[in-house]
Amino acid sequence: MLSNEPKFLITAKIKEFSIPPITDGLVIGKNAAIGVNALQKALKLLIPEEFNHIEIQDDVINSMLIRCSIARRLTEKRVVAFLLHQVKPLMMADEILHIQLDTEITITQEL
Repeated sequence: MLSNEPKFLITAKIKEFSIPPITDGLVIGKNAAIGVNALQKALKLLIPEEFNHIEIQDDVINSMLIRCSIARRLTEKRVVAFLLHQVKPLMMADEILHIQLDTEITITQEL
């Protein structure tokens, strides 16, 4: 006998919620609803790791908060160039974007 009742399929992906939901950094637009000072205070309350503040003179991007361990590996000049070239075309001035930076450094030394 055929049933006319609908069947439902539920798929759930479950993972631990991490505080804060910021891994490597934030890119803050010129007209973002919350400023860099408020974001820095919130980060200090939520996690022990420090974030560097990089100010950017641009019409879309105001600044970036980047995890200190990443900032130590990259120069500020490289990070800003990357943001302006790769991230700026994807964002609006009122946005705050979460950014994950996977860095790989290869060192070769002849002995």
